Amino acid sequence: MTGDKAAKTAISEGAASLLTLRRILLVTGLLVSGAVTWMLLWTGDTYRNFAVETLNNSVSGTVNFFVGSRVATDYGDKITPIANEWSRLGSLVKSYQENDQTRMKAELDILSNAREVVQGDLNLIEAVAYDQEFNQLATSQANLGSSITDDPEIKAYLMGRDKGEARKPASFMWSTPDGRPVFSLVLPVGGFRAVGFLEIITDPLPTLAGIGKVLGGNFQILDNSGAVLFESLEDGAAEEGGVAVSEPDESAEGQADAGTSVTDAPKTPAAGTHRAAVDVTISDGRGGVWAEARFDRDISDFYDQTDSLRTLSIEILVGVLIAVWIAGWVLLRSTVFRNLRGFARAMTSISQGDTNVNLPKVGNDEIGEMKKALIALRESVRQALILQNMVENTPTMTALISPDGKLSYLNASAQEYVGGTVGSVSEDFLKLGADFQAKLANPANLPFSDVIQTDRDYLDILAAPVRDKDNVLLGTMLAWNAVTEREESRIAVSEMMVEVARVAQSVTEQSEGLLSLASELTGQSESTAEHSGSALDVSREAASNTQNVATAVEELSSSIAEINRQASEASSVTGRAQMEAEESQRNIGSLEKASSEIGSIIDLINDIAHRTKLLSLNATIEAERAGPLGKGFAVVANEVKSLADQTASATGQIGDLTAAIQQEVQKAAHSISTVGDVIHQVNDIQSTITQSVDEQRRATSEISENVQRIAEGAGSMDQMIRFVNDGAQGTGRNAHDLNTASHQLSEMARNLSNRMREFSDRMKLT
Repeated sequence: MTGDKAAKTAISEGAASLLTLRRILLVTGLLVSGAVTWMLLWTGDTYRNFAVETLNNSVSGTVNFFVGSRVATDYGDKITPIANEWSRLGSLVKSYQENDQTRMKAELDILSNAREVVQGDLNLIEAVAYDQEFNQLATSQANLGSSITDDPEIKAYLMGRDKGEARKPASFMWSTPDGRPVFSLVLPVGGFRAVGFLEIITDPLPTLAGIGKVLGGNFQILDNSGAVLFESLEDGAAEEGGVAVSEPDESAEGQADAGTSVTDAPKTPAAGTHRAAVDVTISDGRGGVWAEARFDRDISDFYDQTDSLRTLSIEILVGVLIAVWIAGWVLLRSTVFRNLRGFARAMTSISQGDTNVNLPKVGNDEIGEMKKALIALRESVRQALILQNMVENTPTMTALISPDGKLSYLNASAQEYVGGTVGSVSEDFLKLGADFQAKLANPANLPFSDVIQTDRDYLDILAAPVRDKDNVLLGTMLAWNAVTEREESRIAVSEMMVEVARVAQSVTEQSEGLLSLASELTGQSESTAEHSGSALDVSREAASNTQNVATAVEELSSSIAEINRQASEASSVTGRAQMEAEESQRNIGSLEKASSEIGSIIDLINDIAHRTKLLSLNATIEAERAGPLGKGFAVVANEVKSLADQTASATGQIGDLTAAIQQEVQKAAHSISTVGDVIHQVNDIQSTITQSVDEQRRATSEISENVQRIAEGAGSMDQMIRFVNDGAQGTGRNAHDLNTASHQLSEMARNLSNRMREFSDRMKLT
């Protein structure tokens, strides 16, 4: 493990030691309790703000209702009779009839001094005179500068009324350009016979006196500049004009809907009080704005009630949380923590190799899932222990060398082979030399395999790296097997193949010599037969030399008998050579059968290696399932897999070598079979020679009987007999050479048989 990784591991372990389950539950409980408390407080504040906002929203409708009721209805009903009297004044009607605008203006000015105005029943602002087409004729001295007819829609409405409607007064709530709310009453002048129209513009705000007490707050009407035009306090006091609007106060709360907004109360609230202020847009009844008002009221009682409710809720919440904490702690301690302690004890026992430990009884919750996982871990550890014992007891010698070159592990077979333990052997415990140690220490050379001869054995060695999941080198696995017998067998097979090739070459050469001798012997026999025929013809002419010829014939008979004997011995020798060749062929067949059995054994070893690889794969899977506890066993499983691969590779090499031996043995068997066939042919030729010699013997007997008939050709017969004698001698020599060659061939076949028997002994097949 590198230094950075070790540091990170130490930091993570330190952090993990701080995050225990009890601390996590404690922090979680505190966070949940704090969140619930905060939610309760937030909900209380939100509800209180919502309630204040709802109250403020209701103010707009309430104010509009009260103002509309007082101004449009009560106030309109109040001033209509007064305005009707004014519109029937004779002087005013006469000024209309005479269209005397100067007098008309004077009459309008007189209205401002009327009794109702003086007594305060009516707050007259201006009076405007119109003709029947609502053209302005005159205004009072106040000269407001605007009138209701400035609105084109209202003027069109007034002009569009029929006569019946025109005789009735029409009232309107409207505001001047500077934002002052006024009330106009338009009525015909002259009664039933209207000569024009009169607009009475009044200030209806005094009729709103006491609305603040009715609404339970301070009520103000403002103009466009923010100046207070009217104020009605909740204590019943009222005043008009001259009060400027104060800046917004941070203690004001609440929001209104469209047309309303929250502002401060006009007066600074006392300490410990809460006031809610709202700006209200008062409608003129036609969808327009009549006045901008401000309303604020004391909501300290509401705040006190909500504070009391919140305090009570917090007290109840604290009690509930304490009860939940106590109940949760008891339940966790009696269930979760107890089961976790049981699991901890079980895992400790499993880590110590006890795979029969009993687990706590739990339900089907997350603890139950932990139990299932622990059961799976227990089974994985059991399988890991089984595989560990298998690796420890495997006949393949295995060692693990750390990255710094120190020996850290030897299995049982390796300890037995090196005669010591990890702490008692040297670094070069196999005596492989410094070059091999340098090659083994370089990770770039891994993996590699080799067959190395030591002072003790031939070793088939496999070196492979052992890495973790981050590809960090953890060590080097060194596995080896003693393959001395295999290597010696391979060397013996090589030597045997060379010897068999040499013998086969020699047998081939001797066979060619036998064929040549047989051919020469056949030619000589044919020549002898030919000259014997000539001798028979000449003997008929040699009547005078009968005695000499008889003597010569007897000698010839003796020579032929000797030739027959030599030919018989040659036939016997070739027969023995044929038997030896057949025996060699049977030995070669036994060797082929033994090689086939070696192939069966190799197939069995391959099957065992395949099963071992499957077992190592299962071990790897179980190690992955076991998680961190299975990492060590995963290394062992990988080593088992490597050993299985090595075994499969070695058996494959043995199989290839055995197949090569079988091919060479088959070639030798074919060569020996060919030699046997040649010897058999030589034997047949020798038999033919024997038959020919026997025929010569019989012919000689006939010559002896008829020797008297060849007296006349005795001289010629003498020469012919000498020639036959020379040919017989040559045949004898050839037969001797054939015997010698057959003997050598038999000796070679015997040597080949002995070498094959020695090969069988070395291969442990016999």
